[in-house]
Amino acid sequence: MSTPAATLNQHAAHTPPIATVPPVTIYENEAMQDAQSFLELFYARERLHPDQVYLRQPEGDTWHTFSWREVGRQARQVLAALRAMGLVPGDHVGILSKNCAQWIIADLAILMGGFVSVPFYPTLPKDELHEVIRLSNIKALFIGKLEHWAQQQDGVPDTVHCIRFPHYPGNAKVQRGLAWEDILSNQAPAEQVYLPQADDLFTIIYTSGTTGTPKGVMLNYDCANQVMHYERAHPRYGIYQGVGERLISYLPLNHIAERVVSEISSIVAGSEVSFSESLDRFAANLQSVQPTQFFAVPRIWVKIQQGILTKLPQRKLDTLLRIPLVRNVIKTKIRKGLGLNQVRSAISGAAPIAPSVLEWFARLDITIQEVYGATELCGGVTYNDINDTRPGTVGKPLPGTHIKIDPQTDEVLVKAPWVMTGYYNDPEKTAEVFQGDYYRTGDTGRFDHEGNLMITGRIKDTFKTTKGKFILPVPIEQTLGSNSAIEHVVVVGSGLDQPLALVRLSEAASLGDREALVHMLATTLEETNTTLAPYSRLSHLVLFTSGWEEDCGLFTPTLKVKRHAVDERFRQHYADWARSQDPLIWA
Repeated sequence: MSTPAATLNQHAAHTPPIATVPPVTIYENEAMQDAQSFLELFYARERLHPDQVYLRQPEGDTWHTFSWREVGRQARQVLAALRAMGLVPGDHVGILSKNCAQWIIADLAILMGGFVSVPFYPTLPKDELHEVIRLSNIKALFIGKLEHWAQQQDGVPDTVHCIRFPHYPGNAKVQRGLAWEDILSNQAPAEQVYLPQADDLFTIIYTSGTTGTPKGVMLNYDCANQVMHYERAHPRYGIYQGVGERLISYLPLNHIAERVVSEISSIVAGSEVSFSESLDRFAANLQSVQPTQFFAVPRIWVKIQQGILTKLPQRKLDTLLRIPLVRNVIKTKIRKGLGLNQVRSAISGAAPIAPSVLEWFARLDITIQEVYGATELCGGVTYNDINDTRPGTVGKPLPGTHIKIDPQTDEVLVKAPWVMTGYYNDPEKTAEVFQGDYYRTGDTGRFDHEGNLMITGRIKDTFKTTKGKFILPVPIEQTLGSNSAIEHVVVVGSGLDQPLALVRLSEAASLGDREALVHMLATTLEETNTTLAPYSRLSHLVLFTSGWEEDCGLFTPTLKVKRHAVDERFRQHYADWARSQDPLIWA
């Protein structure tokens, strides 16, 4: 892995090879074995099983299906439209949309033309959208399934060519740009498509970040190829099982984890991908799909847990699970009700998840496997194997990766064949995050005695009290998170004598008996403090029953907490809260 600064301002200068792909006349396993990229695998799949369903788009109780052949045909029509706009190989093309079938088709069209895919978060406000469009130098933009296009549209310069997806009911009406339907009606499919080289730039992904500073992570085709090749040689994810996986795509597709799971891995494995229609319809869509693979960030897993406990309180659930003749019936009923009864691979990533949550789901026979990685690492570098899950760890390094811990700072350093080539047009920031051939993750961690990696926090999240002691928030937050009444927790306290915790209570806890809840939380605070050094013990729990929804500004699009945003909103209250005589404060 190399990151020559001189090449960071301009990606591969050579013209990508364009070819008319010949018909496949070999057995599927040979076609899969010979393919050098996931894009070549797509070319093979659309000819090997053209009529097999690839994408499923819901509309109420109806599912519209797209076969591999249909996806390929539409992608080639859209590619022809991009070429008619004057785009040439190497040009950057953006996507601004919530997840839908056209998102995947548009991305394939971009890649088939030798263009560079630059997906954006669909919830970006106008000014942030304008910034990433400026930074990324896109020539064209796909505008799709959006809720707030009226507030976003001024962020898109008039110089950018636009193509709009079909309108989805319940979403904003987009009038700008060439209509998708007109392309499918009038444009002949392109015959020549891109055959990627390993060092060609595949995508630029602007990280959501928790600091508000967007950085364009450059990933070339070799990043995705190497993940694919190592998995084929040393299976860990299980995507070569050939068992007809079913996925539901609902987290932002421009996030690397969702992109790898729902697009790249689905092509590699030949999976069927269904989309969620809306937040209100997510539960119904999930039940209908009954996925065999399901990826969620920790906050989603906690919300699923809280949803169950709202209907079936923990005490009653515990009682039922202790009855031999009832426990299996209850577990199956819960899994079916969730839509997770056929899940073979349940994955959590993008942020730390409390071991107590993993153990809670394991009691329902849902084994959640943690993956650890970053956008800069093209997804994951460690994984908890389904036969060797260790709550509290993120598993062992994947084949091909080398991980070490900085002896001075405890920072996790990673070397892998799929590390980014750098940040687009930013050699200085690129240099900052590399220590030789190792990527500096910014996470702190250590290995247990069996070689499993344990993430203990973020270097930038550590803060100092007035006693001059550094506080690591994550381990404390995970301990508090074992209480099912707590939906979310953030430990704060820079400049205070002792840290305190801001706690968002679950819906079930908020509606339950207040006296019992106060007693339980006081016990949790006391028990948590007994595990901590005196300087890191919590002085108070500040309790919230509202104001921490996903769109409140305190979370990234992947539902990681923005600690700086929490501090900005609540810092003015810290000193008063710290002086309270009652260790439990209702905010």
